[in-house]
Amino acid sequence: EVKPARIIEVGTRAVCKEELAYAEEFGITFFTSQQIREEGVVQIIRQLKEELIPYENVYLTVDMDVLDPAFAPAVQNPEPEGLATHTLIDIVCSLCDRNVVGFDVLEVAPIYDQGISAVAAAKVIFQMLCHLDKSRKGQP
Repeated sequence: EVKPARIIEVGTRAVCKEELAYAEEFGITFFTSQQIREEGVVQIIRQLKEELIPYENVYLTVDMDVLDPAFAPAVQNPEPEGLATHTLIDIVCSLCDRNVVGFDVLEVAPIYDQGISAVAAAKVIFQMLCHLDKSRKGQP
């Protein structure tokens, strides 16, 4: 069972007041895309890793809506001021260590563009698999 207090959202934007109230009530941690730009990817990664220290098992869900529509237009909810693909890859790959027990990538509707969203999703998946494999082999 995943309790809300164990959920961390990264790249959040366009949050309504009800969603914010829910997150605050149940202890959901989130890092907005604006916060990532202002504080920098390295600092956010550091904070994420600190948040994950208590957990032996981590499951990562990558919602491709987190990307700016310039990088992934064919998603369920394209929203300006999203992350760049390289930023997303830097963040998720930094978390791909021995504690990650699985991941999924969702919210891609490739029929709505010329393949750019599917290519971005495939790149994210490939990089995550490579980093997970390296971590299991004890490679940096």
